[in-house]
Amino acid sequence: MSPRTELTKLEWVLLDALWSAGHATATDLQRQLAGSQGWAYSTVKTMLDRLVKLGHVKARRVGNVYEYSPKSKRPTVVGRVVDDVTQRLFHGEAAPFIHCLIERSQLTSEEVESLRAMLDEHQARTGDDA
Repeated sequence: MSPRTELTKLEWVLLDALWSAGHATATDLQRQLAGSQGWAYSTVKTMLDRLVKLGHVKARRVGNVYEYSPKSKRPTVVGRVVDDVTQRLFHGEAAPFIHCLIERSQLTSEEVESLRAMLDEHQARTGDDA
């Protein structure tokens, strides 16, 4: 069995908190997430250690504690997930993926205009007249 590379929902929560902080100790993160998650220190520490093993977080010893920081920026990690989903579920084709997102969302008129602007910008940048 190959090692797990995908993040769980709770790992995303913790990684989001770490991206926001830039770097933090397990205690810092536990306090930051206490209101929304109610996690014990041991839960946060276990999840951080798992994220280190998965290669998403790095740890360095500072005095008696470990300070954690993300190894990659959020857009890089999100991009890898989107690429993986697009490849696995849509045979690498973006249009069916985007269509699925559009059909499952209730887009505001502002979001529709933003999507049109993104497509126009992409077309202008690539010179594709499709």
